[in-house]
Amino acid sequence: MHTHKPYTATAAFLLIACCCVALLQACSGKEDPVTGLWKLPGEAISVEFSKEGDVTLTIDESTISGSFRRNKENVLLVDMGNGEQPVTLSDNGDELRLSDRRDDRDIFLRSETAEKVDRAESLFMAGYQAKNCDSSIVLYTQTATMLEGIPSESGHLARAYNNRGICEEKNGNTEAAMADYTKAIEIDPRLEIAYGNRAWLHDKLGNKEAATLDYRKAAELGYTPAKQWLEEQNLERAD
Repeated sequence: MHTHKPYTATAAFLLIACCCVALLQACSGKEDPVTGLWKLPGEAISVEFSKEGDVTLTIDESTISGSFRRNKENVLLVDMGNGEQPVTLSDNGDELRLSDRRDDRDIFLRSETAEKVDRAESLFMAGYQAKNCDSSIVLYTQTATMLEGIPSESGHLARAYNNRGICEEKNGNTEAAMADYTKAIEIDPRLEIAYGNRAWLHDKLGNKEAATLDYRKAAELGYTPAKQWLEEQNLERAD
């Protein structure tokens, strides 16, 4: 009859060591968050990061191949044949810049998100070209819904609300229009036309003080009609 020998201290140590090695191997094989296909909205430009460490940049139908890695500081480095360059992946892993400059306006999105942005842009243009405000309101609403939660598209989202507000105002829905202009300003505080539109509506409703405040902000941001209104009212300077 065979009997089982009890674990010795050495055997237990070896078992633990083997488990640690297996765990380290599993961790080292973890897929980098940047892995996958990224696209620049509105452009025929994409970049793909493979789990093996390869990078493929596609512009129209031309491709450039390279590699990527993380350094000791966990900085993402890409080499497309001209030496390693740092790139920036957002904290939530949804936006990619092929540089380390925060002011880089070429922001790549996950391919499915970029495709959604492109569809939203088509809806926005359809809303702009629609022959009646009811159709435009529907299309701008769809645009806003698709762009919600995409930080790099906040400017387009704000314009969708602003344009919907114009249509609501034309339809006589002043409360809805005011809400849309305000929403646009909350999303993009530098959208001068939204201040101008809200100022015009305030003025039309007899809210001269609120209109003046919005016209001044619009003028500060460079909106010419706002400057003209302030001049006509002799209100070029703040009281």
